[in-house]
This record gives sequence, C-alpha cells and structure tokens, in this order.
Amino acid sequence: MTDLTPAQQRAVDAAMARSSARQEQAAVTPKQRVRTMAQGLTLGTADEMEARARSLTTGRPYEEVLNEIRGQVKSYQEAYPKSSMGYEIGGAAIPTAAAMIAAPFTGGGSTAAVAPSLVRMAGMGALEGGAYAFGTGEGGFGQRAERIPGGVIGGAVGGAVGGAATRAAGGAFTALADSARRLVGRRGSSIVENEIQRLAEQTKRTPDEIADDIVNGRILAENATIRQAVRSLKVSGGEPSRILTEGLTQRPTKTREAAMSELRTYLSDVGAPSSLQAQRRSEDVASAAESAAYRQFEGMPAPDDVVMALQDTLRRVPSASKEVEIALRAQTGEAPFYKILEDGGVEFTRTPTVAEAERVRRAVGNRASALYRESMGGAGEAVSGVEKGLRGSLDVGVPDLASARTQAAAVRQQSDVFKAGRGALVGDVNERLMEFDRLTKPEEIEAYRAGLMAALEARAATPSRQSMIRNLFDPTMKEGQILRAVFPEDQIDNVLYRLETAKESQETVGRVLGGSDTTASQVEASRRGMGLSAGDITGVLSGSPDAIVKLASTISSRFARDLTDAERGRVAQILISENADLVRNAIQDQSAMATLKRKVEELSARSSQAARRASTVGVAAPASEFSGEALRGLLAQ
Repeated sequence: MTDLTPAQQRAVDAAMARSSARQEQAAVTPKQRVRTMAQGLTLGTADEMEARARSLTTGRPYEEVLNEIRGQVKSYQEAYPKSSMGYEIGGAAIPTAAAMIAAPFTGGGSTAAVAPSLVRMAGMGALEGGAYAFGTGEGGFGQRAERIPGGVIGGAVGGAVGGAATRAAGGAFTALADSARRLVGRRGSSIVENEIQRLAEQTKRTPDEIADDIVNGRILAENATIRQAVRSLKVSGGEPSRILTEGLTQRPTKTREAAMSELRTYLSDVGAPSSLQAQRRSEDVASAAESAAYRQFEGMPAPDDVVMALQDTLRRVPSASKEVEIALRAQTGEAPFYKILEDGGVEFTRTPTVAEAERVRRAVGNRASALYRESMGGAGEAVSGVEKGLRGSLDVGVPDLASARTQAAAVRQQSDVFKAGRGALVGDVNERLMEFDRLTKPEEIEAYRAGLMAALEARAATPSRQSMIRNLFDPTMKEGQILRAVFPEDQIDNVLYRLETAKESQETVGRVLGGSDTTASQVEASRRGMGLSAGDITGVLSGSPDAIVKLASTISSRFARDLTDAERGRVAQILISENADLVRNAIQDQSAMATLKRKVEELSARSSQAARRASTVGVAAPASEFSGEALRGLLAQ
C-alpha cells in the first residue's frame, strides 16, 4: 500500500475524527422521525402547529416550545442527514400514497387517474416549493420570504424531474400491459363484441358519447366513419344483410319526421295537422271576429259629413263604384244606393249606412293599389289621397269604426306576412333575409315562421325532401341561411342536431343499401373479426412495435377465423340498435386484461404525483437555504 504524505494523513485523520464525532452525536441524539415526516407532510409547518398546541395545553411560552422542537429536529438532521431527509421526503409523499391505498375502496376516484403535463407538474412543484421554503424558515416574515425564490425554483425543477421520471417508468408498464391485453385475449368477452369495439374505435368517440347519440336518435351504423364497414357487412349476404336492410330502410323517414317535428315545435302550431291548416284556421277565426265587429255598422245611417265625403269620393273615383256595385248585388241582390249622373255627379237613392261608406273606402283603396301595380304612380297617389280623405271623415264621424278597421288590418297584415314566409325559399336569399329583418312585431315574426314551416311541409311531401334536409343543415345554402335567421336562436342547436341525424340517415341508406360492392368493401371484409383497424395496418407498415404485436395476436390460431353468419347478424343488430345500454356494454372493454391496463394507468398517474411531491421537497430544501443566504448577503452589502 502506498504511503500517505503528511498532508494526506492529516486529512484522513480529520475525516475519521468527524465520522467518530457524528457517530458519538448520533448515539446520544434522540431520533425525530415522526416530526421530520410531519414537516414534509405539512410543507414545513408541523413544528409551529405542534408548538402552538403544546403551548396552549402546558402554558409554556410559544417561542420557547418552538425553539425546543426546532433544536431537537435540527440535532437529528445533523446526526442523521440522510435518513432525516428520507423521512421528510417520505412525509411529503404521504397524501398521494394514502390516496393510492384508498383507491380500491373509493372506486379509484380519490386521485386523478391521468398524470398532469410537465408544465403543470413544474407549476405545482413551484407552488409547493415556495410554501415549503416559507414554512421551514425561521424568524420574521422578511427572513422567511428570503427563502421563497429558491424554494420556487427548486420546487419547479424537482416537481418536473421527479414526476417525469416516474411517469416515463409508468408509461413503459402501461405499454407492456396494453400489449399483453392485445396478445392474451380479445378486447371483449366475445368475437362479436370485439368486432363492435373495432368499429367503435374508428369513430373516435367514447362509449358514453355513442350512447348519448343513441338516446338522441342516432344509431352506430349511421356514423360516417364506419359506413363502409356497414356496407361490407350488408353485401356479405345472409342474416346480417336482412337485419341491416330492415333496420335502415325506415330510418330516413323516421329521422326526417323527428327533424320536422322539432322544426314545427318552434315555427308553428304543433297541434295542427299542418302549418297551412293552422294559418287557415287562424284566419277563419279572425275573419269571423272581423265580421262581428263590422256588423254593428250595417244598419247605422252615416252622419251628414260622411255622406258628403262619400258623394265627393264617388264623383272623383267613379271607377271604384263598379267594384261597390258588384259587391252589393252579390251580397244583397239589390241595386246600389246611388246613381252616377250624366254630368259625373252622384245622387243617393237613400241615406247610405256606415258599412256601405266603409265598402266604398275599401274599393277606392283597392283602385289605388291597382294603379301602383300598373306603374301609374301619379294616378295611384291621387286616388290614395281621396281614400285617406274619406277615411278621415269616417274616423271622426264614427270613432268605433277606426278600432274595427285596425283589427281587420292586423289580420290582413298577419296573413300577408304568412304568405311571405311561404315564399321564403324562393328568389334571392338576401332579399328574403332583409324581408324578415324588417319585421318587428312578435305576431308578425310568428306568422313568418309559420309560413316558412308551411313551405317546408309542402316540400317534405315531394321527391326533393332529401335535398331539403341536406340544404337546411348546410349554412352555405339558401335554406340553411333562411333557417338560421328565422329560427329562435336559443333553440337552433337542437334542430340542427336533428337535421344532421336525418342527413346522416339518408346518406347511410344510400351508401349501405344502394350501389354495388367495391374494393373498399372487400378490404373491410378481410379485416372483419381480426380486431384490426386501418390505423393498425398503417402502424404495421411503419414498423410500430405495438401494431406488430397486435397483428401477431390476430393471426394466431385462436382467432384466425372469420365471424359466423350468426355472429355477423349479432353485430348487425348492435349496429342498428336504439338501446343505448346494449351498445355501451358491447363497446366497453370488460375483460380482465383491460381492467389490468386501467389499474396500471391509474397507479402510474398516482405514482407520478407522489414522486413529484417528494422530489419537490427534496430539491426545495437546499435551494431555499441557498436563496435565504444569498439574499441576506446581498442586502447586507
């Protein structure tokens, strides 16, 4: 053995002396394991909580008790530096470890089953590290705060490193469990469930999402992603072909009627056979009310001022007298109550009634409208002025007539708006949108919506009903734009969901039940029963180990057979089933290997959390000490 130099010998002697001193100190120093673990558990505040409790129960001064506890813990840390740090770090991991133990009794809900991202782990570590640095500090607020920067930085680093390392290890175990699940057994308890699970995976939707779709009127077979697979199953013939044909044939009608029902709920009277009939019924009721309101004026003699205004009106607009004459002869069979003289004057054969004067006013108004339509604006304006003069005399002489006229005008306006709604799908879409935007009264908006519903009902009874459904769902089409503008905004999502369901149903029937077999169908048929998706095949071609393991399992002798006709029939029944629980149970993987994989994932996530917290305390402890000393040194300068 090489002889040591004097300097080296002195260094060895000094090290041995220090070791002997530590051993002697350890021999006489009481262990503070529980207190040290409590410090880690409470992020450095256990000593203060204990001192407060002992002070209250013994009457000793708080500071005296606190200094005593801290002195004992510090002596233990100096005598047993490694084990004391281990206990403190272990204490920090207690909450997550306790949750892991409780998980079997709480259904796994005591902690998150998914490990957080590295950024989030670093953020949580920074918060906990800062809290630990402040909690383990001594002195006033300022002295404790000096330790926080180091604790935050150290906690962030420790949290990210510790959590990431454990998560990486857990990921390896998860991958191993998943590969074992695929290799040892099929994902479901039967080959039928395996096939349903393979198809459901391609939709990229969870079992609960698929079940919700079924509750809301959609079936698994109508998902566009697996439509080709359903087509392949149908063209295979036998029992599945019959089941799919019978199940899908009526679906477009059923889903379209559901969409139309949703539309009518917010556009028209849901109690009427159709929106048009509802409007006609409303107009009949209003017309009867109008007739009753005008009946009181039938035998009422017109006031003198009204008679003079009526005479002047017939003289100025003799063409209107023809309409009045025709109406009177049709209603009473008698000649008019006036004569048109050769010089253009008017002579009454008797005193006209208020109702007769009102009929003349309407006839003059109709004549003015006709002149406007014939592009004779000047003449129309002049005749309209005459009508307004007679109306003014009537309103002054017979005040109740104005109220009846307002009521009748409202009925006619509502009828006109309904007709405008019926034409909403015809012509320039921008003009139709502006037409609707001009409506302000609630009753007019309701009438327009009812008119639109009448137009939709009429089109739903024609061969163009399929394109109508597609166009209503499409926001770029005229029908889609009109619907979104007219329909109540807070309910539009519901009806769009129904329309999309009807559209998918129509397209599924066209793709699955129509046309001829294709190469894609043949490829899909070759994968049936194998548990392979298109993504799995792509993974094999790219050299993915997981995909290769899965491929190896599918070609094993245990599963190297296609589905029987009865099994394919069962698959078809599940695809068209409207029983949400049945489909959910078929999709969910209940096998023992799947359960093992989930447990490994949960354990991995919880272990990652525990390691993150322990690592946070381990790194934050020295970092906070360094931070405190560095800041005190800077402030002292």
